[in-house]
Amino acid sequence: MRQNLLRADSTLLRYPIREVVEIGKQLEKRGHFSMVWENIGDPVTAGETIPEWMKKIIHDKATRCDTFAYTDSRGDIAAREYVLEHFSSEKVCTINDILFFNGLGEAINKILNNLPKEARVLVPSPTYPSHATAEAMHAGCDFISYQLDPTNNWEPDLNEIENKVRYNEQIVAILVINPNNPTGSVYQRETLEKIVAIAKKYDCFLIFDEIYHHMVFDGIESTLLYEIIGDVPGISMKGISKDVPWPGSRCGWIEVYNVEADVNFRDYINMLLLAKMLEVCSTTLPQKVLPTIYAHPEFDQLLKTRIQKYQQRAEEAYQFFKNIPQVRINKPRGVFYLVIELLELPYAQLEAKNKAVRLYLNELEQQTLQQDFQFAYELMGSQGICVVPLSGFGSQLNGFRMTLLQNDATVFSQTLQYIADAIDEYYQG
Repeated sequence: MRQNLLRADSTLLRYPIREVVEIGKQLEKRGHFSMVWENIGDPVTAGETIPEWMKKIIHDKATRCDTFAYTDSRGDIAAREYVLEHFSSEKVCTINDILFFNGLGEAINKILNNLPKEARVLVPSPTYPSHATAEAMHAGCDFISYQLDPTNNWEPDLNEIENKVRYNEQIVAILVINPNNPTGSVYQRETLEKIVAIAKKYDCFLIFDEIYHHMVFDGIESTLLYEIIGDVPGISMKGISKDVPWPGSRCGWIEVYNVEADVNFRDYINMLLLAKMLEVCSTTLPQKVLPTIYAHPEFDQLLKTRIQKYQQRAEEAYQFFKNIPQVRINKPRGVFYLVIELLELPYAQLEAKNKAVRLYLNELEQQTLQQDFQFAYELMGSQGICVVPLSGFGSQLNGFRMTLLQNDATVFSQTLQYIADAIDEYYQG
C-alpha cells in the first residue's frame, strides 16, 4: 500500500479470551480431538437451553412491524422505562440518561474514545480485556491500573487507587467491575463507598461495569452504584447477555448518574449521545423484548436456578483446588468465573496428544511467553482444555480463569481433575 495502514499503537490491541481459541483450533486439528472450551462466558454454548416461553416472546415480537423500525437513538422508550424503574433510581437518573448500545463492548469503546486523548481512566488489574485495551488504545500507551488483592478476596487496593488519582491529574475516572469478571468477587459496600469518596475528593467521575448485577450467590450482599453515588457523576453499565441469557443479542446500556452535577461531564455525555446518533440506534429486537422477558412470571425462578448451579460449581471447584500447594484460590461470591492463581509458576512442558501437537507447541514457545500463557497452551495440548491466562486480564500474576458454566456436572468434575493433574505434572517439570 502507498502508506502504512497500521497505527503506531496497534500492538496494544488484544483480546486473549478469543485469541486463545485460534490456537486451540489449531491444536484440535493437529491432535484430532475436541477441546473443552472454558475460555468464554457464553451460557448457551456451555449447554444451557433457552426456555420455550422466552423463545415465544422473541418470536412474537419479531413478527411485529415496529420491531423492524429504528428506535430512538437513546433506545426503545419502554426498555428505558423498565431499566429506570427496576435497575436504577430517579434520584440520580432520568429516562433520557439511559443509552442503549450494541453490547457493552461498543459502550466501552464509545466511553473511552470520546474522552480527550490526555484524559485517563484508572482500571483494575486483573480486568476484563475490553476495558484495558480500550483505555490503552485511547491513550496510545499502556493502561493505568490499580491492583485487586488476591489475599483479600480480590478487593480493590484503596490506597493505591487514591495515590494514583492524587498524583496523576490526567486520571478523570475510576473504573470498577462489580460483581467482578474475572475474579468472581462481589465487593464490600464499605469498599465501594470509599471509592465513591475518592472520586468526589479528586473531582473524578465513576464507571461501574455492573453487567453481572443479578449474578450474586445466596447470602452475599451486593451494592449497586446508584445506591451509594450521592452527587458524584457516574456511569453504570449493564446488559442482558448474561442473565437472560442472550449473549448473541449484543444488547447493553449505560445509566448516567448526576449528569447535571458538572458542566464538563454533561457536555461529555452529550458527545456520547451525538456519537450514538451517528449510528442512528442500536438493534431494535432485543430492546423490544427486554421488559417482557424480565417481567415474565418464570424469569426469576430461571435466574435463581442458574445462579444456584454456578454456586454449586464454585463450591466444588474451591474445595477441589484449595489444598493444592501451588494454587491460591478465592471462593467466588458471584458471576460464573473462577480464577486460579499459580504461584512461582515455572516454564515447563506436558505430554502432548501427539507429535504434531508437540511440534506446534514448540513453535509457539519459541516466542517469549508469559509463564501462564505457556501453561495454558500446554494444558490445551495435553488435556484438551482451553482456559484464559490470568496475565491476559492485564495482571502481573500468573494463573488462569475458567468458567462455572458447564451444564454437564460429570464433565465439569472431570475438567477439574484434568486441570489438577496438569498442574501437578507441570510443577514436577
